[in-house]
Amino acid sequence: MPLTETTRDELRALTQKYPVARAALLPMLHLVQAHEGYVSEDGVAMCADVLGLTKAEVGAVATFYTMYKREPVGDYLLSVCTNPTCKIAGGQAIYESYVEACGGAHVDPDGAGVMVEHAECLGICDAAPVVQINYEMFGPVTQDEAMDLLKKAKAGDPPASNRSGQVPPTFTAVERELSGIDDGVHAQLVDAARVQATSPVPPAYRSGETDIPVTHPGGDPTGHGGQAFAAAAGFGEVPSPTDRAPDAVATDAAAATEQQDVAGPEDRAAPEDVAAAEATRDEGAYSEAQELGEQVTDPTPTPPGDASVGAEETMDEEAGKPQPLARTGIPADAPEPGTPQPPPTDEPEEGDR
Repeated sequence: MPLTETTRDELRALTQKYPVARAALLPMLHLVQAHEGYVSEDGVAMCADVLGLTKAEVGAVATFYTMYKREPVGDYLLSVCTNPTCKIAGGQAIYESYVEACGGAHVDPDGAGVMVEHAECLGICDAAPVVQINYEMFGPVTQDEAMDLLKKAKAGDPPASNRSGQVPPTFTAVERELSGIDDGVHAQLVDAARVQATSPVPPAYRSGETDIPVTHPGGDPTGHGGQAFAAAAGFGEVPSPTDRAPDAVATDAAAATEQQDVAGPEDRAAPEDVAAAEATRDEGAYSEAQELGEQVTDPTPTPPGDASVGAEETMDEEAGKPQPLARTGIPADAPEPGTPQPPPTDEPEEGDR
């Protein structure tokens, strides 16, 4: 069925379950598939519009994950594992037989409509070869059993899984379940997202190479974020972002600031408490600054009594030239720097003979 305003409302509802609205993109794409049977260009555009993203950003996600299809699936998706174990056991032959039965294509719109695809390892190699119908597992299956699965799926009457005992629902039903739109705990998840968005350290999302807090003035106004939301939530009022017009962001923030300014005496700290807090803060800041300053001016201070101190220089006030001071920590008979030294000799000293 085509996308409608009801679809848009459901997409907006999904964003309310997350403190960062764009985190709902994956469930939103599953919901689009539930409505259209695949992720269409219109579906990409609607998700982008609801989240305030570009179509390129949404399309990049939709084309990255293999569970999002770019052409209509029909009612049943048949996934055949062709990884080594299943391939050796006959998985590749089953896949090729499916394609042949679909007229040489991987999509057959006749009847209920089916799509056939390769699948990566499904995790039950002991049941190879394995086939899935809308993610319900069947295995091990023989060539004839696999062809019977395809025949019944095209007729709209797939059998129950020999692994779970469940009859595969339609692709639309599966995708709607994966979206979480009917999970039955919508209100609780919305409340949890609001709590996270108004926590002392609110969540952040990445934009390029920057982590942007949800409550940043320009951060995620679609979901629970934005400065206005944080300000209002601080007074116990949590507006629904879908009910607020974009122009209301600045208005709500200004109202929150005004309400803070007119707070009663009982809401304000005593002057002496404020002064004490400022003094403590200033003292701490001065101590830290002083310590940093000492490290800059003398990054490697010399411990007392260090015998490795070399020559020091000072400025002669009259000559305006640096003059060497008396050397300390150096033997008195040591030669002056720059004095030529005799070559070493291998002759032993008198006392060593």
